[in-house]
Amino acid sequence: MPLKFHPFGRRPVFSRADVRHDCRIDGEIVLTEKMVSYEGRLINLSRGGAMFRPRLAYLMNRRGDAVQVQAAGLALVGEIVATTPLGFGICFETLLGESEMDHLLAHRRVESDAA
Repeated sequence: MPLKFHPFGRRPVFSRADVRHDCRIDGEIVLTEKMVSYEGRLINLSRGGAMFRPRLAYLMNRRGDAVQVQAAGLALVGEIVATTPLGFGICFETLLGESEMDHLLAHRRVESDAA
């Protein structure tokens, strides 16, 4: 996720390096230090990260927690970098390969598929 610097010396501007895909992939997130898991789903996905929406009604700020996302038979290691009303923003430890992305996207369901 490269940063572009503003020409007038303002704060760096974030730019996403990879395409983000909307999805609905059921899975689980495991907080690796506490060995606590939460069921939920990936709601969007890119090679470098994902947004995971737990089924919890209340989301605690978990920024910086190491996690393992288990979805569609894969275990993806990463870190929570943001907590938003949508869920946990996760940055993967390594970029997903093409085969991993294809596998996950084959399991996605978008709103039009659910109808």
